[in-house]
Amino acid sequence: MLRSNMRSLVRLSACALLVAASLVPMAHAQSSAPAGSHFVWKVTKDVKTVAYLVGSVHVLTRDVYPLPPVFERAFSETRTLVEEVDLGASSDPGAVLPLASKAMLTDGRTLTTILDKDTAALVQAKASAAGLPMLVVDRMKPWLAAMTLAVPALQRAGYDPSYGLDRHFYDRAKAAARPVRGLETVASQLAALDSLPMPVQIDMLKAVLGDIDTQVAAVADIIRAWRTGDVRALERLLLDEFRESPDVYQRILVDRNRAWVPQVAACASEPAPCLVVVGGAHLVGADSVVAMLRQAGFSVEQQ
Repeated sequence: MLRSNMRSLVRLSACALLVAASLVPMAHAQSSAPAGSHFVWKVTKDVKTVAYLVGSVHVLTRDVYPLPPVFERAFSETRTLVEEVDLGASSDPGAVLPLASKAMLTDGRTLTTILDKDTAALVQAKASAAGLPMLVVDRMKPWLAAMTLAVPALQRAGYDPSYGLDRHFYDRAKAAARPVRGLETVASQLAALDSLPMPVQIDMLKAVLGDIDTQVAAVADIIRAWRTGDVRALERLLLDEFRESPDVYQRILVDRNRAWVPQVAACASEPAPCLVVVGGAHLVGADSVVAMLRQAGFSVEQQ
């Protein structure tokens, strides 16, 4: 039972980063996107199409499908699927279970002992309401507890990783026998979260516990902006809170974007363009993959 729970909880890390970006207090944003634009960019170099970048929301609802034609065009004109992680590898229990210690407190402490009394009581209440065994939750590091306790509220609102854009294109690529690769591993994603200072992790947990239903409702704003390709609105919704914590912004977004850009650029040497699907937060703002590719001499045009 414990091994099964551990496997499921660690696998949540594949979508945890965007959920973390979503579950913070956000103002409603008015759409400013031009008609017909989508969260898709065409990357070219010397007239050659190198890749299509698609901004994903990792948890979506069934009603976003079928996707607009521009997404279908991006799929049909590409060959290799490149995502944040290879979802097939992240579903392999043999690969995931050894990483569990990165997400858990293993030095004798428990979540209850590192939290103040009121927060610890709230964690226990939320875990009980969600039917999660406190024996397992109490061993989690705060960042994983935050993600885990957010999942039931997301599910109640109809959000599900199985409807996420990365899962959608992964399933299509596998059905078409296309090559699939990840920009990073589940281990590196876990390391990015694990590197967050403990006070930052605890603040993340408190934010989720504070008013989870309101925060989950704000995810609708993210999806609305995503569906209209509204880059400015998504930058406000996803990045403003990140920027208030420079350490988190650097580790979770900037460092990873910088590591990904050479891998996207390498698609120029492949016989056909790549389809690159990453979380939407990585494609907006001055430190985005889009901005870094332009700085590297690529033409990157929103579709």
